[in-house]
Parts: sequence; structure tokens; C-alpha cells
Amino acid sequence: MTEKESIFLTGEEARKAVVLDFERYEPQMLLFGEILRVISDGRAVVKRVQQKGGVWVRAQHHSRMDWLDEASLGAYVSRALDDYDPGLATLASVCSRVFQTRAFRAVDPETGSEGIRVETGMEEFNCRQCGNCCKSLNYHDAVEPEDVARWEKAGRNDILERVGIFRKRSGETRYRIWVRPGTRDLADTCPFLHYLSEKNRWVCQIHDLKPSICRNYPVSRKHGRMTGCPGFFK
Repeated sequence: MTEKESIFLTGEEARKAVVLDFERYEPQMLLFGEILRVISDGRAVVKRVQQKGGVWVRAQHHSRMDWLDEASLGAYVSRALDDYDPGLATLASVCSRVFQTRAFRAVDPETGSEGIRVETGMEEFNCRQCGNCCKSLNYHDAVEPEDVARWEKAGRNDILERVGIFRKRSGETRYRIWVRPGTRDLADTCPFLHYLSEKNRWVCQIHDLKPSICRNYPVSRKHGRMTGCPGFFK
């Protein structure tokens, strides 16, 4: 039997992941109503108005209902998690629904702290080299300083010349990929994506040094499904 791949999340990491799920993808209205009822133990009332692209919500101790548009779901989930402060068991149930997989309370074997283990479904993943993730997803602001440090250590100036460097007023350095060399303009497509016509496949020409965002894609089966990855289809 294939071992299930999973990740361990602290309670705070699980909360952030749930909120990010609502901010990252297209509006998940039905899911929003379901998990809000779980978080509130049935005390919150959610009424969807499909024609208007939003929902009416009444939280605990409130007599009136508040209107939420689709762009506000993530922020409201964040507030609800703070207001109702669900325990790990309830939070695991929320994670199971949001990530569409098995999630359960667990202990981190390294730290001994309690948290939630989430099965990712990645043991079933098989990259088809379709190039969809490289061509269609917005990854330009996801480059990490650690990525840049790896390229500097490897002496890969051909990669570094396509990294935009921006300084914030606070002095913090921010990076963007991929830019046209000598400019701050984003390239139309990843410059290191190469098409093999004889095999009808796309390959990464910097596979061993590719950014972490690319290396870790997709994070889970749901992530792949929501972003158009065919790597889970047999």
C-alpha cells in the first residue's frame, strides 16, 4: 500500500492555510457557508444570493445580517476563526472540508507539539509536462530570497539577469521573476520553458535550480485541481 503523503500544520498555520484557500481561488460560496457553520457550531447563519454574487451572514450575538461580496470571504473567515476560536478537533474538521482530504489532530514528532496533519494526495501525482503551470499561473511575486541565494551561489547570471530587484522604503528587498534583462518589464512567458515538439512535452531548462514555487507545485491534490493541473488524472 502506498504511504499517504501529508504535511503537519500548527494551529496557526492551519488557520492561515484555510484563509489563503479562500483568497487564492475563485469564490467558493457553498464551502464558505459549510465551514462557517462548522466554525461557529451552527450559530452562524449564511444565506447565499447567487444572482448578486455574495452572501448574507449573521454571526453569533448579532441581530442583523451583514452582506459579503465574493472578494470578502477570506477576510471574514479569518475574523470568524478569531471570534469563535475553534479547538484543534474542529479546526481539523474545517481543514478536511476546505482541502477536500483527510485531516486530523496529530503530534509533531520533531517538536512534540499538537497540531493538524493534512493528507495531500500527492502520492498520486504524475507530472505530464503539459506546461500549464508555467504558462498560465501567476508566480512572479512568489520568488524567495533563498532562491536568489542559490542562483548566486551557483554563479547563474543567466538566471539572475531575469530577476527584478526592488527596494522598499523600509529597506526590505523584494524580488520578481521573470523580467526582461535590463528592464523591470515582465517576460511574456517563463524564459526557461522549452517545448520538445517530437515528444509534445514542455521541459524546464533550470530544473535543478528552479524556484521553490515551481519545485513545490502543486502543494496538494486540490491545489492541482483548482489550478488546472492534469497530473492527478489517470
